[in-house]
Amino acid sequence: MLKHFLIFHFSFFIFNSIHAQLFPAQNYPTNYFRYPLDIPLKLNANFGEMRPNHFHMGLDLFTLRRENLPVYAPADGWISKVKVDPNGFGNAIYVSHPNGYTTLYCHMNTFPTKVLKAMKEGQYAKQSWKGDVEFAKGEFPVKKNELLAYSGNTGASAGPHVHYEIRRTDDDVCLNPLLFHRVQDVTPPDITKLAVYDRTKSTYEQTPRTMMLTRAAGGYVVAGGTITVSSEAVSFAIVATDRITGVPNANGIFEAVVYVDEEPVSGFQIDGIDYLQTRYLNAHIDYRVKANGGSYYQHLSPLPGDRLPIYFKQDDGLIHLNDTTTRQVKIVVKDANNNASTLRFKLKRTATVSPAANIQNDSRYMLPNQINIFEQGDVQMVSSEKSFYDAFRFVYNYKTSATAYSNIHVMHTPLIPVHDSMMFRIKPNKEIPASVRNRVIMIRNARGKTVVERTTFVKGWYEAKSREFGEFWLEVDEVPPTVAIAGVADGGTVGSGSTITCTVDDNKKAIYRFRAELDGEWLMFSGLGPVYRYRVDEYCPPGEHELKITVEDEAGNITERVIRFTRK
Repeated sequence: MLKHFLIFHFSFFIFNSIHAQLFPAQNYPTNYFRYPLDIPLKLNANFGEMRPNHFHMGLDLFTLRRENLPVYAPADGWISKVKVDPNGFGNAIYVSHPNGYTTLYCHMNTFPTKVLKAMKEGQYAKQSWKGDVEFAKGEFPVKKNELLAYSGNTGASAGPHVHYEIRRTDDDVCLNPLLFHRVQDVTPPDITKLAVYDRTKSTYEQTPRTMMLTRAAGGYVVAGGTITVSSEAVSFAIVATDRITGVPNANGIFEAVVYVDEEPVSGFQIDGIDYLQTRYLNAHIDYRVKANGGSYYQHLSPLPGDRLPIYFKQDDGLIHLNDTTTRQVKIVVKDANNNASTLRFKLKRTATVSPAANIQNDSRYMLPNQINIFEQGDVQMVSSEKSFYDAFRFVYNYKTSATAYSNIHVMHTPLIPVHDSMMFRIKPNKEIPASVRNRVIMIRNARGKTVVERTTFVKGWYEAKSREFGEFWLEVDEVPPTVAIAGVADGGTVGSGSTITCTVDDNKKAIYRFRAELDGEWLMFSGLGPVYRYRVDEYCPPGEHELKITVEDEAGNITERVIRFTRK
């Protein structure tokens, strides 16, 4: 009896140890960093939430719907970088810490005066308003609780908040801040939908079978309790969200694992993602369903071309059904506080199986993890090994155009996601006058959105890169941009603190370059267009000056405006 007791407990220990090590151990310091605001922690968004083309890589901290709340250093360290990113982080400040982590605070309104001064000097040294300015370790040391910045709503922000990240300093990988800042949370995730995929076929060439889930005693269930499939290999995807206790808004989940007959088969844990990897979100979700207005279905078994480091999988991570035996399936979904919800159902294969797709032997297929080439007459497409996440049969068509300098090439569908850029090459189908051959642009139209691509001419082909399929054609653009200057007139005067505004326009809405010079030296205007602003400061001392504005569009058309004025 004692022998059986010991065997049972040893087996129980081994089983739980195996299950506990599905993902790398997390040994993050939980008492090292203070919360960077002086108000109670409340989240607008958490780490790993799904956004268009990317994961949310930090926490969005609630700031009482106000701006200019003080943001404090969570631990000793040094300000290692500031950043201006009008399409993303807005004004951001980075603090490196001696324990090997870097904390980051985005959408700020302003920084301490000494940091602003050094930041401005760095922008002038780089001749760029947008981008990073880095500082040496000893230049701006900070102590825990020291003021870093004031919160705001700058950049790609839908309302006042602080976007807060924690990264490993060595490799810049973003980590889940909720593993450093433990919050009071006893609310488990919600699992609302399940999708089933036949993995003998491309996930892009099937409509997954989806079903709503019902909450029951002990977890979630599917209608009828049993799912019957006709494939020898299947996988699942789920729609699930999480809520922190006392906070109403839905957040992303942290972990999900599928078990078959109590053995773990595959799953993911969303921690440790690099910004160079975040676009793989488009592989992690059912992209076609989302692009067509559906929910975010998260795959529990990675697609062949998904290189995210978040997955656990046994062998290929698929559920193989070699016979008609009924299997017991459970899907366990957790948040960062280890609150868990469980979905249980039975899985059974029919006696007759559907034929598998002949993907490898069909030349029409584009395949993940290899270079793919399409060539037909006057159009070419070349992918990289990282362009595609799953196989698909490429479909091509074309239309004629009376105004374009090429056919309109219909390159598959934008419902197939693309990771690495593809190279598209098009030959003109009519003579382009020599005087405008350097004004050729490639137009891409996808889902009603038109994008202008700058081209390079190589051996009879005009080429440009794109991360999306759609319609492609060549045009000639000879129309230069326009520039309107406000705040000072030619021959006029300005005073300290006055604002000079340049508004640019282009017939294709495709500005490639904006540059301002004062007396031949670069002058910093803020903005990415169509409006650029300069507030008169020490870089425009009293006296007479010449301001030159140069604007270039994607076709290479250039407009210059010169005015002279006096600074009082």
